[in-house]
Amino acid sequence: MSIDVNFPVIEYGKSHPPTMWGEIHGESFREAIKELAGIRKDLMLAKNPTLKDKLHEYALLQWEATKSYSEDLHKEALGICDGANLSIEDFIIINNYTDFRDIQLPDEGCTTISVNRKSQGIGQTWDMHSSAQRYICLIKTPEQVVFSLVGCLGMMGVNKDKLFFGVNNINTTDATPAVIWPALVRKALTCKTTEEALKLVQSTSVTSGHNYIIGDGNTSLHIEKTPSKEDIIGHLKLNEQGMIYHTNHCLGENVTTVEDKTSISSTTHNREKILLEKDKSEPLQSAKDIISILKDHTGHPKSICSHYQSGAQDPSQTCGGGVFDYTNDNFHLWRGCPEESNYIARNFSINESGINEC
Repeated sequence: MSIDVNFPVIEYGKSHPPTMWGEIHGESFREAIKELAGIRKDLMLAKNPTLKDKLHEYALLQWEATKSYSEDLHKEALGICDGANLSIEDFIIINNYTDFRDIQLPDEGCTTISVNRKSQGIGQTWDMHSSAQRYICLIKTPEQVVFSLVGCLGMMGVNKDKLFFGVNNINTTDATPAVIWPALVRKALTCKTTEEALKLVQSTSVTSGHNYIIGDGNTSLHIEKTPSKEDIIGHLKLNEQGMIYHTNHCLGENVTTVEDKTSISSTTHNREKILLEKDKSEPLQSAKDIISILKDHTGHPKSICSHYQSGAQDPSQTCGGGVFDYTNDNFHLWRGCPEESNYIARNFSINESGINEC
């Protein structure tokens, strides 16, 4: 029987070193992590069986690149591997399997939005293969709250400085083994401002293409980044009214030149159209509106809260999401869909007293 970890909060103590953080994480969810690694390996090889003899080689290249990128995150990764009795290869598969070289599996779909009108909000859905939903967790460090999977360093989050950092997938043809993107997420969440996080993204050697959404309450933006190209494709300042968004097709002039158009999610244009039509008829005004639209089922199953999973071309559906509200400093996160029995929501306040679940 498959394990369901029930959207836990994995809490890392302030006095614990990164290796111990990882060991606690790995030991607590050992069986679930190993089960998830097996599922993701099967998905990779079903997409491209010829990759079987390259998994170890590519995993080591990404492991070494990440080791050079962040000593602390490398120690945390070692702790996860030791605690879960997990191989380096399986750790990399859990964290970065969609970005392996020559793997064009459009698994992390997602819709990202930042709104600055009556109030400010920023957030995203998280679209993955439906099998991953059972393994979604939150990681709470003394300085961050991170949406993740057990065995993974992190996928989006907010830090004590109220910097939001999220990711959604774009499919490109220039993949090469480099830093795993969950390490970039966690390292970005050590930044204080959008500008600082942007510079980090721009200077990081990434494995494949993603759009990154960044916001600090003063500025929000999207940057599409691949191993060879990048474009800032949306920028919104505090004194500007509007909305910036991204689904899963490339929008930047440079990045579009390396887009793998054969692997574009067939729901990306549907979700973009629904979002723009809804915003035109009744403009999004707040974080509450972002939460509502990210859980919306207009156009089901190809809705913003997507339930369309048709195989290799569209292997993902919405498994959760998160929205940070700059009006009340509340981070709302959820697992599943409000219309499903396994839906779970959690809220965290982020203020001068720290990061606390509420």
